Amino acid sequence: MLKVAFGRRLIWAAASMIVIGLGGMQSASALEKVRLLIPVRNIDEAFSPFVVAKQKGYFAEEGYDVTLIAVGGSNESAIQVSAGNAEVGAASPGEALVGIQSGKLNIRYFYGLYYSNIWSVAVLPDSPIKALTDLKGKKLGVQSMGSAGTTFGRAFAQAAGLDPEKDISFLPIGVGAQAVTSVRQKLVDGVVYWDAALAKFKFSGLDLRELPVPEHLRSLPDVGLLARNETISKDPKMLTGIARAVAKGYDYSMANPEAAVLITWKAYPEARSKNPDAAAALREGVTVNQARLGIWNSPKIGDKHGTLVDADWSRLIKFFVDQKVLPAAVPVDHVITDQFIKDINTYDRAGIIAAAKKEDISKLQ
Repeated sequence: MLKVAFGRRLIWAAASMIVIGLGGMQSASALEKVRLLIPVRNIDEAFSPFVVAKQKGYFAEEGYDVTLIAVGGSNESAIQVSAGNAEVGAASPGEALVGIQSGKLNIRYFYGLYYSNIWSVAVLPDSPIKALTDLKGKKLGVQSMGSAGTTFGRAFAQAAGLDPEKDISFLPIGVGAQAVTSVRQKLVDGVVYWDAALAKFKFSGLDLRELPVPEHLRSLPDVGLLARNETISKDPKMLTGIARAVAKGYDYSMANPEAAVLITWKAYPEARSKNPDAAAALREGVTVNQARLGIWNSPKIGDKHGTLVDADWSRLIKFFVDQKVLPAAVPVDHVITDQFIKDINTYDRAGIIAAAKKEDISKLQ
């Protein structure tokens, strides 16, 4: 069923893709096609580096015609890349590590995106739930059962001394209005969602209170780009080019977040804020965008975008073993590779930033 549903989305994405003429670049027919999976149902401003990379022609400059495909979560992204149904996927660890450890998933991370955990448990302001230990017997809403929120929800429960198989349960409530309604009607006692989703809930009038999470959990690495091991061995040029374009998209987004948000909204109109005040809507979008992009970097990596920090990933693996998410440790070099990072970061970063700052946002509105 998963492959069928994914195939239908892939066909739809290919059919609906608009080829934008890019002066001085290769024609679309000459570009190598690449499918890149984004682990959310609806692509929004939190993923602006990917959208900017496509719309500003950074992927095309590398020689690739990239289709961004939204999927049901990180677990689905990892599974579909491993199955050969996409070349590259963005995915949170968790089930991906379980699959790598068991040998069921033939993938590795090659570019880091998030240097902090984006997941948290949030409840209504007047909820009697004050700490993770209060979750016993409670029902938590997640985007989908394939979302990494389910994995991290279980891990949070285990860290609080609860049995995630017996003490809590999960209910898929989607995103947007469906999720907001589920929380307001108290169909769930709380949610396990990512930072940008919680920000959007707030803009929709649903202000939730996050439960305290221990710092050693908060600082765990999260989403990265992954590919099949065969692709890592046989097509380093493609992986380097895709990641380099995303890095450029990040630089652009940080230099001119307003333009990055508007570019994303133009490509994905459904992501646009529903606030009728255009200026306020843009401020909301920038808030979501910059909150997420704030964890796309870390003092640990210096000026090398995407560096995967061995010590942090080793700590992540140990955490999952300690919490019995992983039955046994997996060597960190089976999970990550930094072999492309130097080449990925070889581009005119100052030029990208300067061009972004010159972008006239009035032409994007």
